[in-house]
Amino acid sequence: MKSIRFIGDVHGKWKQYKKIINDCDTSIQVGDFGVGFISKITEAVHSNPPYDSMKKGDHRFIRGNHDNPNVCNTHPFWIPDGTIVHDKIFCVGGAKSIDSHYRTEGYDWWPDEELSYSKLLKMYDEYEKLKPAVIVAHEMPESLTYIVCANHNITKFDDTSITRQFLDNIIHIHKPDLFIHGHWHVNHHTIHNDVEYIGLGELNYVDLEL
Repeated sequence: MKSIRFIGDVHGKWKQYKKIINDCDTSIQVGDFGVGFISKITEAVHSNPPYDSMKKGDHRFIRGNHDNPNVCNTHPFWIPDGTIVHDKIFCVGGAKSIDSHYRTEGYDWWPDEELSYSKLLKMYDEYEKLKPAVIVAHEMPESLTYIVCANHNITKFDDTSITRQFLDNIIHIHKPDLFIHGHWHVNHHTIHNDVEYIGLGELNYVDLEL
């Protein structure tokens, strides 16, 4: 059995992230790592995560909506979308920003923050073939948002995220045992339609043996 630490959104807070991975060998961060994100308040470019700390173990991340897709493509510890890691974990990055109209393209928002339909269709076929036991995504399925929002008094925006719709569709063809996500900045543990869901808030984490 392999113990893996799953870490919620980091948003470029590298000092806290380094402490979180300091006492574990293996981790997966679930998006909004902060790679290539430029803060309008501080003008800081969050593109230089702690490589030295990450390479001491097996510490990787998936892409969130607050990660620059082009910078992620060049990052040695990024897990590409649709990749299977640790033999059973299917990784899906990206999400839709509900506040994109307040953001600046190429600065703190990117038009390809969600994967395209064509890329999602390719991942759909791969998922159907592999039937993984675990999904790690930045987003959660559309059907789950209503439950989580109701349980945690969160406003549900009608933002037609194709990522959430895609996640609903793949779970329809094959139910994983476990689904782990970030993005919503809330911790929750929910069983829905025979799937166990774990949501991670910012800089929260959980250790699981898989």
